[in-house]
Amino acid sequence: MNARALTVWSASALTITLSTDNPVYRGLIVVAALNVLLALRRPGVRLRPLLLGLCLAALIATAVTLLLSHSGAHALVILPGSIPIVGGGITLEALVFGATTGLGIAAAVLAAAPLSLALEAHQLVDALPRALSRTGAAIATAVNLIPGVTRSAHEIRDAQRMRGWRAGRVRDWPEIAVPIVLTAVESSVSVAEAMEARGYGGGSRTHFQLARWQMADVVAALVAAAAAVAFVTLRISGAIGAWYPFPTLTVPPLDPVAVACCVALTVPALLHPRGARGEYFHGYG
Repeated sequence: MNARALTVWSASALTITLSTDNPVYRGLIVVAALNVLLALRRPGVRLRPLLLGLCLAALIATAVTLLLSHSGAHALVILPGSIPIVGGGITLEALVFGATTGLGIAAAVLAAAPLSLALEAHQLVDALPRALSRTGAAIATAVNLIPGVTRSAHEIRDAQRMRGWRAGRVRDWPEIAVPIVLTAVESSVSVAEAMEARGYGGGSRTHFQLARWQMADVVAALVAAAAAVAFVTLRISGAIGAWYPFPTLTVPPLDPVAVACCVALTVPALLHPRGARGEYFHGYG
């Protein structure tokens, strides 16, 4: 999928997510984003770490809200008031509100996830306006350094363990930290030399092959943008109101048009089935 089209989709999904506190709409966005990720993710990309991280974040959001918010008409447990901060009623309304908050976090992260899991860094850089190409290249290089350092850390840790190293006292950690820092510095120098050899900063950006808009890209971008505009219009006009579980839990109201806007975000997954993606290359010269 074209990088600019996918950026429009991510911006639209994020706009809808931030425009509502209704758990049903947020849940629909999560489902749509998961379908897009499954259809467009790069070969070899694993979604399990992302999903586990989102589940952990949602659990933390739910637990914090449950323990700190004592509002609501339906108490599940009454903690002694002598317990600082968390003392008081643990209510059903607080539980639902915390779960809704966690669902919003998951929807927001999944809306932006395709930009890193479906696209290569150079595709994002190339999608930037020409005036921002150098800045984008620098940022992409810095971001790519993080997974490289992580892989290096795992390799060094395994090598040290084979030599008998064990994670115990704090003073033993320099045996891991020092090689990691040195490896990161060497990698940075290698990247800088490679960029210089390719003429980075010495002229205008060139392309080996341009990323072209296909009809599916145009349709996906237009549908996503229209869905976001329609949803925000409904929100501003009051057609879909705010939902709040306090003081008494109620069923979230649903609007058919708003539901259709959320479902429309699945269009890229329908138009770009997995395995039908083309390769994209470009260079700097």
